[in-house]
Amino acid sequence: MDHLPGATHEALPLDPENDIDGVKAVWWCVGTSVLLFGCLWILVPIFVQVQDVEINRKVNESPTIELNDITDAENKFLSGANPTKKNIDDVVDALRPKVEGPK
Repeated sequence: MDHLPGATHEALPLDPENDIDGVKAVWWCVGTSVLLFGCLWILVPIFVQVQDVEINRKVNESPTIELNDITDAENKFLSGANPTKKNIDDVVDALRPKVEGPK
């Protein structure tokens, strides 16, 4: 112990052997930064791929009862269950101009 407890004393001189080494500290900071960005470079594409899979699973492949009901109703309407009782193919054929064959 350098001094007695409670006694006043002069400050100890700087100890150059225990000071922070600037070159070593810079290398640690640079190395840690490179390691951090390397890990992010690897993990971000993995995260994006997992996110795409989850979006596809939850949005694109989820059962949509309302969409199926609407699609069925529209298909029935276009196949003749409408006020004019006409099929969409017959209506389109009637509107298509008649093409005459070669003379």
